[in-house]
Amino acid sequence: MPRVMVFAGTTDGLYVAESDGKRARWRRRGPYLRGMGVNHFAWDAKTKTLYAATHDDGVYASKTLGRTWTPLNTGLAIRKVWTVVVNPKDPDELWAGTHFSYLFRSADRGRTWSVVAGYLEAPGKENRYGDWGFGTVGNCLHGIHIDPRQPKRIYVVSSTDHGAVRTEDGGQTWTMIRRGIYESCPLVAESELGKPNRPKNPESHLSTVHTCNHRLGIAPGDSQVLYRQMHCGVYRSDNHGETWQDISAGLPDRHGFPLAVHPKDKNTVYVVPAYQGTKCKKHNSCIMGQLEVYRSRTGGRSWEGLREGLPDDVHCVVLRHAMDADSQKPAGVYFGTSTGELYASANEGDGWRLLAARLPRIQGVVAVVA
Repeated sequence: MPRVMVFAGTTDGLYVAESDGKRARWRRRGPYLRGMGVNHFAWDAKTKTLYAATHDDGVYASKTLGRTWTPLNTGLAIRKVWTVVVNPKDPDELWAGTHFSYLFRSADRGRTWSVVAGYLEAPGKENRYGDWGFGTVGNCLHGIHIDPRQPKRIYVVSSTDHGAVRTEDGGQTWTMIRRGIYESCPLVAESELGKPNRPKNPESHLSTVHTCNHRLGIAPGDSQVLYRQMHCGVYRSDNHGETWQDISAGLPDRHGFPLAVHPKDKNTVYVVPAYQGTKCKKHNSCIMGQLEVYRSRTGGRSWEGLREGLPDDVHCVVLRHAMDADSQKPAGVYFGTSTGELYASANEGDGWRLLAARLPRIQGVVAVVA
């Protein structure tokens, strides 16, 4: 029977929840990498290697399912790493995104790294350098998504105003992928969900609004289908990001961070809106009261709230990397909160259970079936 593991990276180490394929009983282990902030993970099924992107000391690798770790930082000039991924066709090739929105590549499983020169010339480069805070994580490259069928096609997401860019040649040249993206802030007044105001001059509008892309997901069952959760909306593309459709209607708020795509069904996607219940007056995003995941089984044409087993008295946020789904049947869905709770559903979101509580703030969640 397969082993299902849920890796939760926190502001103080890594925690692991594991079960068998039935996912009825779970046990917890950790913390590992104690004293380090852990932002994200990559799992290479071919070599049984887990890679961690840390907030303090670059990239680490584990051959022991998280129990022991080896640093992999030669050539990694920026050690605040937000994400790490493995080429699905070539386990030797790793990619890492860092603070200040730099992209690094390794051709030898992380032993050495180099800056991806082509990305330095990607559209929006003039707005990628330096740093900014405003109470957030600042300027960072936090998403790298490799097409599982065509690994030279890569999508990169950073917290800058280009939102997301795509390469078709392994990183040499890049293009923006934002056609059809319209945001409701700050120039366009908030309107009724499902009836967003459309600017009269789209190009002028796009050149001035905040176009931060929080999370992008490729549908594993059909890699031309993409979803993205942005600062002001959820969108879908059916052509590798060339054009996008606004699918935010039916959600309690357009603003959100995490997103997970079903491993087999391209039309099933999960999000957690950042505003639920009573809006916080002192924060730009929070959930106060009922915690609820939203699922669409129709590619975004309609949404349903999933709250069975979730608490109704929270005050938290679910961050951009803190949600994932496993490849079991039915699919398992997992997410963690800024207040340290880790939740799981073994039935595609119909019911939830608490796997862990009182952890440090959960930054990233990755589900692995081994």
